[in-house]
Amino acid sequence: MIRLVERGIDILKTMFFDLVSMSKGFIYGFVMVGLFIIVVTVLLYGFLYLKNVFF
Repeated sequence: MIRLVERGIDILKTMFFDLVSMSKGFIYGFVMVGLFIIVVTVLLYGFLYLKNVFF
């Protein structure tokens, strides 16, 4: 009986850590996509600005 309770607690603990890891990954994904969009926008803007200045 005690082993069953310990196993249940262990399963719940593992599920909790999995949920925390998934939420961290989800937030990390949003941050990476946002940074990618910002970097591409800055590069495009800089390229067009320099093209306008020199030509």
